[in-house]
Amino acid sequence: MDPSPAAFHFEDLFDPAEYLHFLAETLRAEDTEAQVDFAARALALPPGGAVVDLGCGHGRHALALARRGHPVVGVDLVEGFLAMAREGAARESLVAEFVRADLRSFTVAPPAFDGAVCLFDAFGWFGDDDQERILRNVFGMLRPGAALLLDLRTREFVTRLAPVSVTDAPGGDVMIDRHRFDLESGRLVDTRTTIRDGQTRTVTFSVRIYAYTEIRAMLRAAGFEVERVYGGYDGAALSAMRPRTLVIARRPGATAR
Repeated sequence: MDPSPAAFHFEDLFDPAEYLHFLAETLRAEDTEAQVDFAARALALPPGGAVVDLGCGHGRHALALARRGHPVVGVDLVEGFLAMAREGAARESLVAEFVRADLRSFTVAPPAFDGAVCLFDAFGWFGDDDQERILRNVFGMLRPGAALLLDLRTREFVTRLAPVSVTDAPGGDVMIDRHRFDLESGRLVDTRTTIRDGQTRTVTFSVRIYAYTEIRAMLRAAGFEVERVYGGYDGAALSAMRPRTLVIARRPGATAR
């Protein structure tokens, strides 16, 4: 496969029913509340501060933030995920809006947010120029003194992944990921096959995996001050042995609300 940004439909890769069917156990193992605790502290969110969740999926972090009194705007391309998030917000009467939009063109003016999150591989689907544009868009949406939490895969960890991973789901269903890291493009190329109820489906996609030094330079070029980097939501140091890289980048200036 050409390792350039894959020309696939997000709705094909992220079919909500299928995605949650195969990853339900993984998501249950995630401590969403602890992750949101970390985000609120790292961003230094003020009480009632507004947050934008970029690539919000079905809204588990956005809804958790809204429960804490933060008005949230969640942005995603997959309408099925957004419908689930809207249902959750309506059920709990939360102040949360969910918008179908492409992050390359999504902007808000004047600056309206006291914090931004882009979590769990929501960054990296497009080419480098587009990813830089997204960072500039985020910078423009944040009030002075507000920050972005950017959650990425650790490149040094990804380069050592086994070439095949298998996820079992109830009913004997299986998801098989066959991946390789393309050193020339810096992209993880994945051919994903799902077998569910006897039906087989395959989609190939790729994600840009940035080294910390690369993403730091991109954030600075967009105008951010890179404040801290962590190797996980437990506050551990960045490490090649840990799968996540969490970057806190702040728009300069005094917070004015």
